[in-house]
Amino acid sequence: MSTLQFYIRHNANFLRDKFILVFKSDEARDYFEQALKGSHFEEVSSSQAEHAARIGINGKIISYGYTTRLTEKEMKQLSTMDWEKTAALLAEGNERLYQEAIAK
Repeated sequence: MSTLQFYIRHNANFLRDKFILVFKSDEARDYFEQALKGSHFEEVSSSQAEHAARIGINGKIISYGYTTRLTEKEMKQLSTMDWEKTAALLAEGNERLYQEAIAK
């Protein structure tokens, strides 16, 4: 899990002002930081991201973002009960989204 990068994305102008984002490459992270104008990325540890996913921040639920590139089978595997697997899937989904974006 040490190769994954964990962030809380903050942006008061979005419907969800906070998201948990997991990346497996600097390039994908840099792309998201550039694409999400006005956002602040706060680097957190895996356990802090897991904690936010399980119980939220300041009483608000914090979802993990951008799961649109995961398969239906992968989506069914997302669970805070198996954070390592979930984090790896989230990072993979973000990597796929990044790869599609740069291919365009």
